[in-house]
Amino acid sequence: MTTPPPTNADSSTTAPGAVRGGGGAWQQANALAAAADWPAAAACYARIAAATPDDAAAWIGLAKARGRNGEYRAMHAATLRAAAAGPRTWPHALALARLLRDLHETRALDALATALAARAHEAATDDMVALADLLGGEDLHRAALEWLDRANARDRAHAPAAYLRGGTRLFLGDMPGARRDLERAIALAPHFAHAHRRLSQLRATDRDGAAARVERLLQERSRVAPGSEHDIHFSHALFDELHDLGEHEAAWQALARGAAARRAGLRYDAADDARLFEAIRARCDGAFVSGPGHHHAAGAPRPLFIVGMFRSGTTLLERMLGGHASIAEGGESMGFAAALRHAVDHRARGVIDLETLRRTGGVDWPALGAAFIAGNAWRAQGRAWWTEKLPTNALLLGLVARALPDARFVHAWRPPMDVCFSNLRMLYGGFAPWSYEQQELAAWHRGHAALMAHWRAVLGERLLDVAHADLVRAPEHELRRVLAHCGLAFAPGVLQPQRAGGAVATASAAQVRDGIRAPRRPDWWPYRAHLGPLAAGLGIQLD
Repeated sequence: MTTPPPTNADSSTTAPGAVRGGGGAWQQANALAAAADWPAAAACYARIAAATPDDAAAWIGLAKARGRNGEYRAMHAATLRAAAAGPRTWPHALALARLLRDLHETRALDALATALAARAHEAATDDMVALADLLGGEDLHRAALEWLDRANARDRAHAPAAYLRGGTRLFLGDMPGARRDLERAIALAPHFAHAHRRLSQLRATDRDGAAARVERLLQERSRVAPGSEHDIHFSHALFDELHDLGEHEAAWQALARGAAARRAGLRYDAADDARLFEAIRARCDGAFVSGPGHHHAAGAPRPLFIVGMFRSGTTLLERMLGGHASIAEGGESMGFAAALRHAVDHRARGVIDLETLRRTGGVDWPALGAAFIAGNAWRAQGRAWWTEKLPTNALLLGLVARALPDARFVHAWRPPMDVCFSNLRMLYGGFAPWSYEQQELAAWHRGHAALMAHWRAVLGERLLDVAHADLVRAPEHELRRVLAHCGLAFAPGVLQPQRAGGAVATASAAQVRDGIRAPRRPDWWPYRAHLGPLAAGLGIQLD
């Protein structure tokens, strides 16, 4: 959950060693980094690190330079050396935390945050909030809440802390606490559009206040620049509130305004994704996915990959499966994508790109599978299975299947108009750029559907399809299918997704706590007059 308010976030290209001052070697390294001469900067930082191996600052500088130079493995190695050395100052601690977050080194980030607790008194409130934000980004929500509690105790007038605390409590299922924090953030900063947007996710818990919230949203939106980031968040919050009030025409105008503004600020070409989908299918044929990989040891936990388009029901399915004593909820980790990046020594912008595919020719697949298990089996928490619920792992299924012959896959799906409109109405962070324009959204769905058809053909019984509609209509029947897919017996606890405990940090964070909800008229139906381009792109005739 990335927070937009200002913190001490390090957006510079120079290494944190720049704050050290003096020393010819440091001055030279920092100057080279400032000039974006990354090979030379890396060489300089490497000499400093070799001379002072217990100084985390040198390793942090080296990690940044290696990363900027496209050396993923070297960046990873230097980051772990920095973590082992331990940062001496809060600026260095935050720089290290960002590196660990970027590398998805979840346990190392958690350990760093735990170690920093003894030095919390040295931190500015902004530092605490920045660290909490990074922890939340790795689904370490309880650790994040501890830091936000500290920030809140330090300064109750800190709006970003209140905002992040509210979002974190939402993810952890504390809806009343989330509402209090978000309302406090808005009281402190009425223009804080991100807080308004987060609060709209809690609208089902306060229907009576909807009209007042709409009036407040309209008032605040009128004060910001059209098309600005604030305007986008206000518009999406307005859509949510107005939709629930049944004011569908006004709701559509708000959504169209917000989506158009978001799309205008993105660099995206649907043709690039079309080429990627095609390349994935070509690379991952039947012969490839059935090649040798890493088999799990007897008694070792196994991953269950739950995939599908965003908003396809993956969160509900994972939440239900987490009620089984043999399955732990692993959440939306980037575990396999991170292991793949290390194996190919390249960082894709998403989970995969054409360059990653090109480099897979040199991958040791059993070693990649073993590395993934070694780095992620802790998510099982002592249980036999853990879920990997990152929806975009759908693009990686062939590579996962090759590396992990014992893994199992479940594909959650909804009808095309249902799932596409559910994406269209969402405001995502730095991903899903295809979701804001109807024709691009339809194109993505077509590509995703074709890829899933390919996976069915090459993976056979390893892939199980689960329709969201069937899951909510006949949950026991569907869950028996999924559990049998994993060789597990049915357990009644899987029918209680509203149970307390656990964290849900997706767009369904509030909804999934309501339990299993019966099917109803599709949310897109009141807007069908506006959805012609989407329907046409999906090959659907709207009556």
